[in-house]
Amino acid sequence: MTTPRIRYSLQYVQHLYDSREDRTVLENLVRAWRGIQKLPYYHPNSFFSIASFHGEPFRGPGVTEANWWGGYCNHGNILFPTWHRAYLLRLESALRSVPGCENVTLPFWDEAADTAQPIPTILTSPNFELDGDSSNPLYSYALQEALIENVAGADSRYTKPAGYETVRYPLSGLVGTEKDRTQTQVHNESYPDAEKNVDILNQNVSAWLTGTVHITPDGDKTPYPDTTSVLARYKLCLEAPNYTVFSNTTSQTYHSKNKDPGDLQYVVSLESPHNAIHLAVGGFYQKGEDGLNANPIVGANGDMGDNETASFDPIFYFHHAFIDYTFWKWQQFHHKTAAGSLNIIDGYPGTIIPEGEGIPYLAPGTKLSMNTPLYPFRKSDQTYYSSDDVVDIETQLGYTYGPGSLDLPLFAPVGRLHEIQAQVDSFKRVRNVNRADYPGSFVIRTFVEDHKGNKIEIGRDAILSRRNIAGCANCQNKLNVESIIPIYKGLEAALRGPKHDMELKYWAEIQTHDSLGGGLRDAPRGGGPIVEDL
Repeated sequence: MTTPRIRYSLQYVQHLYDSREDRTVLENLVRAWRGIQKLPYYHPNSFFSIASFHGEPFRGPGVTEANWWGGYCNHGNILFPTWHRAYLLRLESALRSVPGCENVTLPFWDEAADTAQPIPTILTSPNFELDGDSSNPLYSYALQEALIENVAGADSRYTKPAGYETVRYPLSGLVGTEKDRTQTQVHNESYPDAEKNVDILNQNVSAWLTGTVHITPDGDKTPYPDTTSVLARYKLCLEAPNYTVFSNTTSQTYHSKNKDPGDLQYVVSLESPHNAIHLAVGGFYQKGEDGLNANPIVGANGDMGDNETASFDPIFYFHHAFIDYTFWKWQQFHHKTAAGSLNIIDGYPGTIIPEGEGIPYLAPGTKLSMNTPLYPFRKSDQTYYSSDDVVDIETQLGYTYGPGSLDLPLFAPVGRLHEIQAQVDSFKRVRNVNRADYPGSFVIRTFVEDHKGNKIEIGRDAILSRRNIAGCANCQNKLNVESIIPIYKGLEAALRGPKHDMELKYWAEIQTHDSLGGGLRDAPRGGGPIVEDL
């Protein structure tokens, strides 16, 4: 049996370089990335070609029709972990095709290793001196070909010209319209210091990871975690009871709504913390008419914050390598590492492509299984990979993972990975939220008012979405998302204070790209979020 190649953490690879213990690992990684970024955009191993599989440029009906997703990526369904696993394998194969880089592997950005300074410097430095070249291909990517958005109702917001360079929080990358270009130029000119921008980015990602992220203008007092921090969610997802629930937010929400009344386990899917990091790195909000935004930096709108463009930022692949590492840790924890060991719960939401949400080659209503082709990724015999083909990364795919920050929880008993499970007393549910009603990614925020009249935020769910479904009349009743909020023991008593009989009022607000809207108390019968007991 061939020994699997090892994907080490990017922090470890950076340490080898900085300590001069072994500079070749990082240098060859950079050489490989430079190699695929310099290939003609139409070359099958070029970075542009591989990045374009995820979102833009769209394909099939999704090129123009808002009721189809035009990219190949799978989100909100059981193929989310396996499709992205095959995607990383394709990218790694391209890197290893560069002459002299045949032994390169794709490191994972260990997002839980250092919450104070989470992003390795190789991802945030614009320069890397090597072979007479000072460019750093992991910092950003300049489009070799334009991305043209032709989707009805999308207003070309995510059209980007050739030469456009990807950006991250606190910068904006909206250049699709004349108004966007003007506002983006003014915004970015306010952040001219690249080193300071790196600090701002690290602070924002750190805040999401630790649950201390503040939404401005805020002033909201949050004495309890925001539905647990992103770091806690990574640990909690390891406890998800089966692959169907673990794999995606759609199945996770259904499980939470339909479990036994006495079951107080707070179930989190892998896709949940994944979404939050996309939003943290992208900084997906742009200025609204009322000036309200969900980041301290008004106008930030980086590429990672939207499915259309996220994969063109090189950090995307190191983020997803951590997602795949976490997937592998879940498999090890639940003894699901052998081919054929992942099971799908038949008929569960997340196992069927919803009406109005077709994907290239997967029409609305398609039933998903472990044998569903993971388009467009092909094996050596030119047949398409399926999820069954990518279960055992060591024997089927030839790689494994080096040490990471989520290794230690594997030694804890099931159900005791995180003390939060012992603190949950009940749950609230936010429903009546439709992705088609909001432009792109957004956050569901849940509030309650305490006995002093303070507005207390108790829940926050990041929803990674896209802009072009807003104009789809056929989608309006088919893209519902919900948020499940754990209520901790003692929370409601603390909120009531001396007013022991006080009736607490819960409500939810939707933080979008453009505004803060949908803040509705007293469960409405019409549009807008509704908060109720689960």
